[in-house]
Amino acid sequence: MPITYQGLTSADFDPLKTHGETWLQFSKHLEERLAELDDFRTGDLKDDNWSGDAAEAGRERIKEFVQDLDERAGQARRIAAAIDDAVVALQDAKAQLANFVASIDPALNVSVKADGTITWEGGALAGTIDQIEGEIQSWLDKATEADDALKAAIGLYGETLSAAEEAALDQLAANEVGGLQDLIDGDASPEEVNEWWNSLSGAEQIAMLENHPELLGGLDGVPTDTRDYANRELLESELNRYSPTLDADIADLQAQLDAMGDPKQFEMATGGLWMEETEEYKEYQALQEELAALEDQRDRRDSLTGLQDAITGQATTGQDYYLIGYDSAKDGKAIVSVGNPDSADNTAVYVPGTGSDLSNFSGSLDRAETMAEDAKSKDSSAETAVIAWLDYDAPDDVKPSEEDGAWSTGAENMHWAEDAGPTLSQFTHALETTHQGDSHTTLVSHSYGTTVVGHTASEYGVAVDKIVAVASPGMDTEHAADLGIGAENVYVTTAENDAIRDTTDTVTTIQDALPEGWSTVFGAPTYDNEGDGSQAWHGGTNPVNDDYGAVEFASDPTDKNGELTDDGTDIHKNYWADGNEARENMAFIITNQADRVTLMEGYEPS
Repeated sequence: MPITYQGLTSADFDPLKTHGETWLQFSKHLEERLAELDDFRTGDLKDDNWSGDAAEAGRERIKEFVQDLDERAGQARRIAAAIDDAVVALQDAKAQLANFVASIDPALNVSVKADGTITWEGGALAGTIDQIEGEIQSWLDKATEADDALKAAIGLYGETLSAAEEAALDQLAANEVGGLQDLIDGDASPEEVNEWWNSLSGAEQIAMLENHPELLGGLDGVPTDTRDYANRELLESELNRYSPTLDADIADLQAQLDAMGDPKQFEMATGGLWMEETEEYKEYQALQEELAALEDQRDRRDSLTGLQDAITGQATTGQDYYLIGYDSAKDGKAIVSVGNPDSADNTAVYVPGTGSDLSNFSGSLDRAETMAEDAKSKDSSAETAVIAWLDYDAPDDVKPSEEDGAWSTGAENMHWAEDAGPTLSQFTHALETTHQGDSHTTLVSHSYGTTVVGHTASEYGVAVDKIVAVASPGMDTEHAADLGIGAENVYVTTAENDAIRDTTDTVTTIQDALPEGWSTVFGAPTYDNEGDGSQAWHGGTNPVNDDYGAVEFASDPTDKNGELTDDGTDIHKNYWADGNEARENMAFIITNQADRVTLMEGYEPS
């Protein structure tokens, strides 16, 4: 229903604002309760204190209750935000309307009555009156649009949409989806996507979110909170598609295979002149294939369940998790932010390295949360969002497995970084596009992730203020200036005795010895470890060599407990361990306090 002149000018929006504050407090209350329950589940009810089938069932039931509370808390938080947005828009429309009416030239002898009726006594031309009426109507339309958006948002987030309201939203979405699909098919930039999104009315945005979350969830240029809602809906739907008897089906198939033993593959045929597979063996093979397919389903389901668990509740910083993107195909991908980067004062994007996939994504998210905590401790006056970005296919291991054979499957190869480049570059520009106001952005990377960042920055450009490379095997560049943000804004560290130092020496690959045009098919690269340490495994100069020109900050060679160690593998994995000086330095960099960063002993700025 359109808002009238009298309705807008006489409206008091304070009660509506109070309702929004009540919804926000309610969401916080739910979050506190679910945190208590989850702590109870993982604390007092952990395996050491309670075991057996009943214990597992009890923990699973509490987990389901926690996830339900988290969903309800999210709904309440989104309703509060929708009310707050509506109050701002309605108050602005009211104020602008009042200002306009007050600014009408008295010489025109125009009066606007309480019901919006316009009268005039000569002096004013008909065209002028039309302009006045049009201006008044434009502010009434803006108020009506804000009111319609609020109704749609409450209906969607509160799950109270009537059939008629759903039909209306369906029609709104049908009117817009073609335009969005054209943008997607045309590889539109984040700026173009954001411009399209902002051109929609609030109700149209809600309609698209309700009807086409699959188009919005992974689309750079769409606001973070919108992508979060879309992806959570998609994640829940995908998990619901898995059979509830999947585990039992796997167990049943395994039991059948165990009962069959290992039937002989061949039997002699007539005269012993040829051999054929037995029927029993064919059945055995079919069961093995069926089991492998179900086990793959289970692994994907478990990875998705792990992702859902990881983003349930709030971070230890009190910030919300935002699911910016995910993909369950192959090894899986995920992008999760601790805090909302669209409104944060500081944003960090963490790119993990070798061995990262959806099944162990919680480890990357833990590091993001650690960096958010550290940033808060170094600057509590600023809001810092930290994103765990695994939107690329990382190498599974440093070297190829015996099964893979080809060296291109290991971290020796650059193709993982090359494939990731356009995606990471676009993501950083999308963050810049959706951010409200000014923000300081840092791209943080570890191990092979530094190779991804180096290649991306030099080849495609990144919309960030600073780059941090931890334990890098090489950034595919000769000098920090090649990253395009100024060498003074590139920070690197590799602790003493880190195993990655074995790769940062003079490198000779088999490819170098082959004639031009030949491919490397004869094995993995070989290394000349008698060099001066200036060359990187992945091309260019070793990032912690003075010639590279980056700022080398201090870090400690520690194990996971923060104790000093000379175990190179432990050192490589534990820059985020308690007490490691790298953590404090990264926090200073992320919060734009470069003057407080401690430098590595022996570092000589170039």
